[in-house]
Formats: sequence, structure tokens, C-alpha cells
Amino acid sequence: MIMNGDDSGNARPFAAGLILGALIGAGVALLFAPQSGAETRRIIRKRARHLAADASDRFDDVKNRIQKARRRAEELVSG
Repeated sequence: MIMNGDDSGNARPFAAGLILGALIGAGVALLFAPQSGAETRRIIRKRARHLAADASDRFDDVKNRIQKARRRAEELVSG
């Protein structure tokens, strides 16, 4: 392996693998949890809604940051 000090290409796949592994682990833990199937499904729905809301909030935050950066870039270019 050649070491050139640039590991930025590995960060995204690693983070995606870490998140995927955590989700799979959480799913397996729920499947083996000591509550009923109905209770487990309720917990999964609740957590899925929470994750969706969190993802939406993060998306909106990133979108707003991009818009601010775009406006700032346009200001710098125009003058």
C-alpha cells in the first residue's frame, strides 16, 4: 500500500459501513428482544419515524448551508 497522507477517499465508505453495521446490529437486537412481536414492531416504527425526522432535519441543515455558501460565493464573485 502506498501511503501518501490522503485518506479522505476512505472516510465516506467507512462511515457508511459503520452506520449500516449499527442499523443491522440494532435490528438483530430488536429481533432477539424479550418483548412481544407487536411491541417490537411498535418500537421499530417509533425509531424509524425518529430516524426519518432526524435525516430530514440534517438534510434541511445541509441544504441551508449550501444555499448560504452559494450566496456568499456569488457575493465574492460579484464584488
